[in-house]
Amino acid sequence: MSKWIKTVHRGIRYREHESRKVGRIQKDRYYSIRYQVRGVAVETGIGWLSEGVSIADCIQKLQTFKTNAKTCSGATTTKQQHLADATKKLQTINIQDFINTRYLPYSKITKSPGQHKKECQHCSVWIIPFIGDRPVVELSDMNTLLILKDGMNAAEKAARTTQYVVATVGQVFKFAQQMGIIPAAVKYPGCGLKLSVNSRQRFLSRDDASKLLSLIRERDTVVADMAEFSLLTGCRQGELFGMKWQQVSIETASILLLDTKNKSDRNLYLTERAIQIIRNQQPGLPQDFVFRDKSGKAYNHCPHAFTMALADSGLNDGITDTRLKIVWHSLRHTAASWLAINGVDLFKISKILGHKSTVMTQRYSHLSEQSIRDAMEQAMK
Repeated sequence: MSKWIKTVHRGIRYREHESRKVGRIQKDRYYSIRYQVRGVAVETGIGWLSEGVSIADCIQKLQTFKTNAKTCSGATTTKQQHLADATKKLQTINIQDFINTRYLPYSKITKSPGQHKKECQHCSVWIIPFIGDRPVVELSDMNTLLILKDGMNAAEKAARTTQYVVATVGQVFKFAQQMGIIPAAVKYPGCGLKLSVNSRQRFLSRDDASKLLSLIRERDTVVADMAEFSLLTGCRQGELFGMKWQQVSIETASILLLDTKNKSDRNLYLTERAIQIIRNQQPGLPQDFVFRDKSGKAYNHCPHAFTMALADSGLNDGITDTRLKIVWHSLRHTAASWLAINGVDLFKISKILGHKSTVMTQRYSHLSEQSIRDAMEQAMK
C-alpha cells in the first residue's frame, strides 16, 4: 500500500492505487479525512476517486462530522453514517418485507425448529395478512395490534391463540429495536393489550359424549378412538398426535409423554379401556406414531371426521360465545370435569392433566365442591 499524501485542504489526505487508474494517466485515489471527536483523533475513509468521490465530497463530510461532534448529534464517522442511512431506509420498510427478509431468517438461526415453524405460521396466517402493509415503526402503536386482534376475533380465534400471535409480534418488535428501527426506550404495546378469557367453560355430559363418539365412529374408527382416549386420559391434542409406540408401556399401563407443553416429561396412566384402545391401533415400529390416518401419517390438526360429527351432533347449534363451544380441547376439559365431579382432589387432577401447579386446576374447584356437598348430603340422610 502506498504512503498517505496530504492535500492542500487540512484534514484530507489520500493514497494512490498501485495499478488502477482513472483515465489514462491519473492513478486511482482513496480519500480519508481526519478530525477530533471530544478530544480523540479520528480518521474515517470516504472512498475511491473511481467510485465518484471528490475533494468537494471530502470537504462536505469533514464539515458535517466536525459539526456533529461539536453538537453531539448525528454521525461522526462514515460507518456511523452508513448505519444511520440503513436504519432510516429500514424505517420505511413495511412489516411484511421486514419479517420475510430480516426477522424470519434471524428466527431460523436463533430459535428451535418447532418455535421457528410456529412463528412462520403466525406470520403467514395472521400477522402479514392483517398488518403486513404497515411500516415497521408502527409496531410500537397500539392501534396496529388492535387491527390484528380485531381480525382474529372476527375469525373467531381463541384468545389464547391471539395471545401467542401477539407474542410473536413482540419478538419482531424486539428485533426491530435491536436493529435500531424502533427506539430502545419504547415499550412493546402488546404487554398492555387486553384479551378476553378463553378458558373452556362447557364440558360434555356422559350422554353427549356417547352421542358424539358414535357419530365420529360412523366416519372414522381411529379418530373415534382418539377422541375417547382423550376423554379417558385428559391428554392434550399435541400429546395425542405426537404419541409414539416407544413411549407406550402396556406392562405398567402408562405412556411416557416427552417434552410436553410445560417443557417437562410426565407419565400418562391408562385405564383398562384406554389400554384396549391402544391395543386396537395398528402396530408399528418404536418410532412410529400410535394414531395414524388412513395414509399412515400422523395427525397434525383436528381430524375432519371430528369436525363433521360435531356439526351433526348439534352440540354447538346456537352457541355464539367461543368459550361455550365444544372443540377438541373440550375433551380434555371434560375429562378433568368428570374427575372433579367424582370427588378426585385438585392436586391429583393437576398431576393427571400435567399442570405445573394447581392454579390452573382451580377452575374445577366448584365441581369438586359439589361432589363434597353431595357426599355430605348422602352421609347425613
